[in-house]
Amino acid sequence: MPTERDTQLALPFRIPVLRVFLLPFVQDGKRDRLFLILLACVMSTAGFLMQGNGSYDSDGWFLLATGKQIVKNGIPYTNPWSLASYRPIVVQQWLHDVLLYGSYALAGYAGTILYQVLLSAVVALALAFAIQGFGDKCLTLPRLLFCIGLALFGAGIYISVRPTAWSMACMALTVGVCTRWKRTGDWRYLIALPAITGLHVNMQSAMWLLDVFLAGCFLLPRDPSDFKTTTPDEMLAEIFPLTIALPAMVLAAFVNPYGVNGVRYVIDSMGAASYGNVISEMKPAFEATNGFCVVFFAVGFIPTALAAAIGRKRVDAPLLVILIAAVVATMLHWRNVWIFSVASALAFASLLTGTEDPSASKPHHMTKTAALIALLAAIGPLVANCCVCAANGGQSCWQTSERSANPLVKKIAESGIYDPVVYAEDPVIYNYLEWEGMKVPFDLRPELWDDKGAAGVVSPYRDYVDGMQSKKARLSYLTSNHFDYYIVSKDTAHWYKENLNLKVVSATDTLVLLENAG
Repeated sequence: MPTERDTQLALPFRIPVLRVFLLPFVQDGKRDRLFLILLACVMSTAGFLMQGNGSYDSDGWFLLATGKQIVKNGIPYTNPWSLASYRPIVVQQWLHDVLLYGSYALAGYAGTILYQVLLSAVVALALAFAIQGFGDKCLTLPRLLFCIGLALFGAGIYISVRPTAWSMACMALTVGVCTRWKRTGDWRYLIALPAITGLHVNMQSAMWLLDVFLAGCFLLPRDPSDFKTTTPDEMLAEIFPLTIALPAMVLAAFVNPYGVNGVRYVIDSMGAASYGNVISEMKPAFEATNGFCVVFFAVGFIPTALAAAIGRKRVDAPLLVILIAAVVATMLHWRNVWIFSVASALAFASLLTGTEDPSASKPHHMTKTAALIALLAAIGPLVANCCVCAANGGQSCWQTSERSANPLVKKIAESGIYDPVVYAEDPVIYNYLEWEGMKVPFDLRPELWDDKGAAGVVSPYRDYVDGMQSKKARLSYLTSNHFDYYIVSKDTAHWYKENLNLKVVSATDTLVLLENAG
């Protein structure tokens, strides 16, 4: 039975289960603060646990290989791992790769974990910057941490050793800068936008255009009713600084080692990765996750909807457009789920009422806040890596991957064949071959192999995808490419031996190395 006091509350507060989650946003008792912090930790950690591999990622080996190549030989303009001569290359994440390899060089695989923690902290601090810019008053620390945890629930699955974390940070920074400009009218905030784009294009050039789109959304008024109450001249005068900043952002994108090719990488990367619908993260959300994506959509939508209903507020038009675009992008390609998670968390935070005066914050208080945010960000990756090591008998996924492939790669290197042509049933093996300094037919960067090489051969990646559509197509692909060695799983080794007249050279716990028996 609700009490007399309960009947004065909005309906959602009188529902027992919802009440537990909603009261901490209108009260500020010790128990409420602890509850929000606990929820933030749980959501953040859950995101990293769902990633499942700790700091390891299927792209990890070629990211390390590229970082090593740049540190030792400079930025490449022709692909050093291609069997075909003079195939051009654009290393879209060159700066990220250098930092990743530097962390590995300093501390081995533990360094990759520390780098993952650093990336998580960078994302969390960027989110805090964006969230605290929505109003003149700041959110309390527990509510701020909750909003960050809400974002990391979906974003955490993409914070590994990939450069995606830098795109998350740039997204949050762009929104934070634009909301401050929109709220205060101070055009000087917009000076930061070209710098953010310049950083982004060198960390992950495939995503730099996201910054321009986000900033462009802030050409819209905060409330659509302003179209009726504001004259065109007043509206143009208000958005004029941003109309200058947007082309400046585009120009800043050209500040990269590859110039125009670095800028257009965002276009080149779209078609190749989608070819054949074989890369799971490029599939539509429901297909890629077998329906599990509804959990992520629920975590993003429900808090925002409740905050809007209870506070009788609406999400500002720029943020609403960003959120709708994020939903569409995620439905089309599951890999965009992090954009949705960040956008929904920012939309939710914009509906909360700040209570703390930022001008009253002292340096030591700001330092303490930043430290607690970084601590929240560190918990998820550390717990996830500990769980992975416990499940793998004390080894990280890096070590188990290396243990499976390294002995076979050594056998190939000792064969004496100049640039041996290797077929890998799992293309991730090609990434490891690159790390070991060997050349490959292609790797898991489809856009780098999607144009004509010097010999006129079109897209080794597309040829591979076409060849994997059936056993007959696979057999045709294997016989026409004249491979010297085959690295396949133990479960399928018999098929290769029987159909291609191969013999076993060596084997590990999961992989088999085969060569021609003749």
